[in-house]
Order: sequence, then structure tokens, then C-alpha cells
Amino acid sequence: MVKTGKNNIINYFIHLFEYNNWATTKAAESVIAQIPKEGRPAELLSHIISSQKIWLGRIINRSIIADPWEKVSPEKYINQSKELTFEWINFLESVEENDLDTKIDYKNTKGEMFTNTIKDILTHVINHSTYHRAQIAQLVRQSGGEPAKTDYIVYQRRF
Repeated sequence: MVKTGKNNIINYFIHLFEYNNWATTKAAESVIAQIPKEGRPAELLSHIISSQKIWLGRIINRSIIADPWEKVSPEKYINQSKELTFEWINFLESVEENDLDTKIDYKNTKGEMFTNTIKDILTHVINHSTYHRAQIAQLVRQSGGEPAKTDYIVYQRRF
């Protein structure tokens, strides 16, 4: 849960990353329940995890050589999401609100240079994950499975 002592925007992003982990875990469970466990839903889940690693590396200036479509085995989804959430929250707990306006220069996977604020990147990471979880839910449903209910409001109803 969100710790006290930090300002509201930092707490808000910590809360969103906790939600993101919960939702990704639920999506992973729906993919793991599918037979076969590979295919497009598994690729999208791997992409969510790989992309989060790449974006975190860009923000903290850690060299990460990763393919945004790197395959992660279904058994590793949940642990990797949890570990990444821990790293994101550690990062957020180490910064102040004004740090979120810091501009980060980075190369995308095509080698093109871009600059965005940390706040924009944080927002992108959450929205990117949500976008792909929706695709996963649709594919799970199309294959006869039960898609995870990962809406933010469902997460909030737990409290």
C-alpha cells in the first residue's frame, strides 16, 4: 500500500503501479489458465513486462538490453511483474515531486532519439499495460476462456 510521508502525486503513481501489478497478475492468471499457454495473449503479457523493464532502465539510466517482445514463460509472469513493481516503487520513493518533471533523453527500439518527462513516462507505462491487458482479455474470451476483470474500479472495490 501507499506509504505516508510522500506528496500526493508520488503516492498516486505508487498506487497506480500497485494497481498495475494486481491487474497484470490477474491477466497472467487468465493466460496461464488457457490451453495452450502460448500464443498472442502470452506474447502480449511478455511485452508488458519487457516494456516496463525497458522504460525503468531509461529513467534510472540503467543499461538494459531487452527486446520489447522478449518471450517470458507463463510461470515467470507474476514474479517478474511483482519484482518490477517493487523496483518502480523504490524509484518513486527515492524522488520528489519536482523530479517528475525531469526530462529523460532516450533512444527507442529503432534507435530514434526522444525526450519526455518522467511523469509522462510513468503515465505511459501504466496506460500501455492497460491497453495490452484489454487485448489479452479479448483474446482469452475469443478462445473460450474467462478474461480477468482488471478494471481499476474493480481493484478499488477490494478496499
